[in-house]
Amino acid sequence: MTLSREHITARQVFSVFALLLAVALVALLVYLVLFMSPDPSVTDGGQERAGIRSLLTIDGPGTGANPDFSRPLGAALAPDGTIYVADTGNNRVCVFDADGGFLFEFGGLGIAKPASGVKATWEPGRMNFPTGVAVDEDGTVYVADFYNDQIQAFDADGTFLRRFPDPNARVGRGSSGEGGTGIAVTGVAVADGHVYATDAYQIVVFATQGEFVRQFGRPGAAPGAMDRPNGLAVDADGTVYVADSNNNRVMALTADGAPRWVLGDPVAELDRRVDNVFGLPRDVAITGAGTIVVVDAFEFEIVELDRDGKVLGRYGQRGIAPGQFNFPNSIDARGNRLLVADKENGRVQLLELVRR
Repeated sequence: MTLSREHITARQVFSVFALLLAVALVALLVYLVLFMSPDPSVTDGGQERAGIRSLLTIDGPGTGANPDFSRPLGAALAPDGTIYVADTGNNRVCVFDADGGFLFEFGGLGIAKPASGVKATWEPGRMNFPTGVAVDEDGTVYVADFYNDQIQAFDADGTFLRRFPDPNARVGRGSSGEGGTGIAVTGVAVADGHVYATDAYQIVVFATQGEFVRQFGRPGAAPGAMDRPNGLAVDADGTVYVADSNNNRVMALTADGAPRWVLGDPVAELDRRVDNVFGLPRDVAITGAGTIVVVDAFEFEIVELDRDGKVLGRYGQRGIAPGQFNFPNSIDARGNRLLVADKENGRVQLLELVRR
């Protein structure tokens, strides 16, 4: 049987229609997944289930030369609810009120340890790839200034106070910074008059005025050893909780670095991590109820633990809607409020932890 030109044209038209219909169905599915996923705090049978409730999202100051964030890696809540964001790609810290209103920014690019033959451009308050931020009870702001191998301290208004350690001097038993000086600081926390910093393989502790106090940790995967830890939190009893990122685990350590418990196992091949507790834990915080919250970049979720390392819940999923994440990198907590730096979504999210 020979087909006429009319039959061929009709078949082609039908094929194009089927293709367009398939594309439309895929687009609808993507929309439903990203925008219409159920709110994690909705009710089941009239009872609110445990999860996270979105309070607000912030995409940037909305003004100035850089109105949007550029892959923010850190965020912190001050005691009064003020929000500080380490806007990493823009080498600055942006400050917002408790309702998300933009207040001011400080920082700007400054290089303390340039390549050979290049002039240093660092001045007090300038930054080079800020990776974390923490605020103490007095309102002092501490910024992890990664490529400058130092921590910088500012008052609540963004005025530079001091930097430590000296990025060009050896720290304690050994330094992780470029050239063996300073520390390649990835995360920072403050507690009980001390500043705690993670670097490539250890935790370094300073007094809030910058004096070196102690350090603990070593490269490796044994309990107490670390591989690129990226965030930490310190409990009232001195327990240090650290996100040992490249070892795919969270550890609880004594004030001197002795392991109390380890949750998770190093993963050699990511496609075999089906039963592992974490994909890539990046930061930890302590809630007002005393639980530990861990932000997991590869699983796009927040994992809640008790103080003994037992998993209490998992909240969130990948997406762009409020309450969803795309490679989140840091978390802070005040009471039952959580602040997450949602890196690849270019935003921070203020959330409320909901319990039954």
